[in-house]
Amino acid sequence: MALTDILIKGGFLITMDPHNRVIREGDVHVVDGRIAEVGEALRVRDPEHTVDARRHLVMPGFVNSHSHLQQYFRGVYELMGDFFETNLPLEGYRRPEQMEALGLASCAEFLHGGCTTSMVVYTYPDEYAKAVSEAGNRCHLAADIEHVDLERLRDGVYEYLPEKRDAAVRRAKDLYHDWHGGARDRITTLMCPKAPDMAMPDVYLECKEFAEEHGLRVTTHLSQSAREFRQVQRLFGKTPPQHLYDLGVMDAKLSGAHLTYGTAKDFQLIKETGMAILHCHSVESPLVDWLDAGIPVGLGTDDYYHDMCDLIRKQRSGVMTRAVKVGGYLGMINESRRTARPSFYEMLWLATMGGARALGMDAEIGSLEPGKKADIITFDLMNPYLTPTRDPVTSVFLYGAPADIDNVICDGAFLKRDGELTTIDAEEALLKAQATCDGIIDSFFQEHPEQRRMWESKATR
Repeated sequence: MALTDILIKGGFLITMDPHNRVIREGDVHVVDGRIAEVGEALRVRDPEHTVDARRHLVMPGFVNSHSHLQQYFRGVYELMGDFFETNLPLEGYRRPEQMEALGLASCAEFLHGGCTTSMVVYTYPDEYAKAVSEAGNRCHLAADIEHVDLERLRDGVYEYLPEKRDAAVRRAKDLYHDWHGGARDRITTLMCPKAPDMAMPDVYLECKEFAEEHGLRVTTHLSQSAREFRQVQRLFGKTPPQHLYDLGVMDAKLSGAHLTYGTAKDFQLIKETGMAILHCHSVESPLVDWLDAGIPVGLGTDDYYHDMCDLIRKQRSGVMTRAVKVGGYLGMINESRRTARPSFYEMLWLATMGGARALGMDAEIGSLEPGKKADIITFDLMNPYLTPTRDPVTSVFLYGAPADIDNVICDGAFLKRDGELTTIDAEEALLKAQATCDGIIDSFFQEHPEQRRMWESKATR
């Protein structure tokens, strides 16, 4: 439940407002779950709660625009890494009753790292919705719809199963009826045909029709793999984005994750329709071109880890590595480093306002502005790896970590205060999640001893 009255006082404010205001010693006043004022030396009489934000960076909560909850792969996928031999069989060992425990641990991870809003595409969305209800974060939630025989796909054969299609569509619609607007309006559901190679045109059209009828958005994976690109070309003679455009489903209510493969024409169609791109870490994607073209872009962590600070750092590190390489060839390393894009501020914008815009929530979240929902985080700068610094933004995203985020407010309620989660017993949640993971993986290894042997040959002993 939102606290009535909070004053965050004296922080280094990154507002992300339309004027990109930075207030070096600023205050934020929160009333009934929304931001009432942002400015310097605000006069607030007897606030219910005061946060001393001196020597803190204060900013909007992170918006993670594309994620899956696959932590049970941790320590396995990194060593094995084969979708058909490891990932796909492991998924078959999950049970719905296990997923709420993993979901709550995921909420703990999101909140520990300052992520107040996330889009989650999940196999068992009802269980995750229960976790969100308990944790207090904000979530755009989808049950992905695909109807391919995955066992045959491992041999390169696409077979589309009508009964699987019907069950997946029904589950996605049930999610809307059961959870849309749930958890005090913190849960928003959306439709998610998985990808153009995994869902046929009738699925996309039915999802769009249902979304329009109920005021929902649609998300999908798009041009994420060479396999997808080849299959869509084979079936329809087009690239995946051109296929969706010609179907009539590409518009400003659609978001597409990845876009690892794409042509100039693809991106022109995306710009024309206002579709958002959900960018997961890939330094090869033409991110700057998307931004310069005015395409809405949000950042997503995707699979196994959900640290937005690390995502920004990796993306920026890739940019700088490229800049140094190019600059070295040209004899202008320093100039290349200075002008390399996207900048840290641009990356920070993508992780807040960019994500909010991609999710259609930029009128409500993503910046520190009066009238918006109070989703706010504070970074403690008083650590030897962050202070002294002339620019807290650069320092935080070069050297900071989730542990430096000491306060997380979502919907006007503290979900992390003075470094401790307030709605989740972190130790209990993590122990339950570990036991769940161990159960899933042990069952898998018991029936796949060759996979156990492979893992044991690579794992730390």
